[in-house]
Amino acid sequence: MTVFVLDTNVISDMVAPKPNPDVLRQLAAQRQQTICLCEAVDYEVRRGYLKTKATTRLRVYEERIKPQFQWVPIIEADWQQAAQFWADTVSRGLQLSDVDLLVAAVAVRLSGIIVSADDDFDALPVTRQSWRAT
Repeated sequence: MTVFVLDTNVISDMVAPKPNPDVLRQLAAQRQQTICLCEAVDYEVRRGYLKTKATTRLRVYEERIKPQFQWVPIIEADWQQAAQFWADTVSRGLQLSDVDLLVAAVAVRLSGIIVSADDDFDALPVTRQSWRAT
C-alpha cells in the first residue's frame, strides 16, 4: 500500500471556492491508499485561514476535508530529521520552510510520497508527486 503525505497546497486546492478538479480526481483514484495529514500542515492551513479571516474555508477544512485523512502527529524523530534536512539544504544555499522540512521528515518516517505542487521538496531525498495537471 502506498502512503501519501499531503502538503498545504493540496488542502488549499480542495478548499478553494472552485476546487481543483485534477486534485479531486487524483484523490478519488487513491482512496484505497493511505493518505495522511500531518500536524505541520494542519498548522499552516489553520494559520492561513485565521490570518485572512476565512472562517468559511476554515469550517470546510475542519468539517469536510480534515476528517478524510489519517492524522499523523509530529514525533521527536521528525524534528531531528527536519533539523538534518535544514542543515543539509542551508549548506547548499537553499532555505526551505520549517513546515516543508517537517512534512518531508514525516514522509521519510512513513516511507511515503509527498503530494505537493511545491518543487522545493525536490531539494530533499524524498519522492514528490503533484496532483495538479501539468
